[in-house]
Amino acid sequence: MNTQHETSSTPNPISGSTDTLAMLTFTVGEQIYGLPVTNVVRIIEMITITRLPGAPDIIKGIINVQGKTVPVIDVRHRFGLPARPYGAHTPIILTDPGRNERTIGLIVDTVQDVLSVASKNLEMTEMIVPPGLEQQITGQAAYLAGVAKVAQQLIVVLNARALLSLTEQTKLLQAINSDGRLKSMNAPNK
Repeated sequence: MNTQHETSSTPNPISGSTDTLAMLTFTVGEQIYGLPVTNVVRIIEMITITRLPGAPDIIKGIINVQGKTVPVIDVRHRFGLPARPYGAHTPIILTDPGRNERTIGLIVDTVQDVLSVASKNLEMTEMIVPPGLEQQITGQAAYLAGVAKVAQQLIVVLNARALLSLTEQTKLLQAINSDGRLKSMNAPNK
């Protein structure tokens, strides 16, 4: 992977650090997205996904990663894009949204790069969306933390915590707890 470095001494609006944000970039459709590397556990290739009865529609199913049950979201589906068949090399990004929450797998089209983005080249959603309209944001915009400007292109930085609503998280937990095989594995992954 290539890495681009830029430095700055102003606070990073997304991570709060004073220099740069290390970001994993990936594509879904024609758009390039990014996740702070602090939210990325690892990247795996497609493995068998088991459907989970009672889970929210957005949950494609669950996978077994080193004995841990990990729910999987197809980001294309989350963003309302047409489905695309999976191949043996379709990437799944394992994310840790933070705050002791469950690891979630994100099925994406391609994984691209790890970039270091200077704070001055990052804008939080609050800086982009006019005041008072935050609650009206729907679609893909509801899941973004901000935008990074890198080499004449804009990268949408996702908020891993926002990819599942509170209702979806509750429904997922209920589905996991109601499946007798998974009761011993329903605690958040650490």
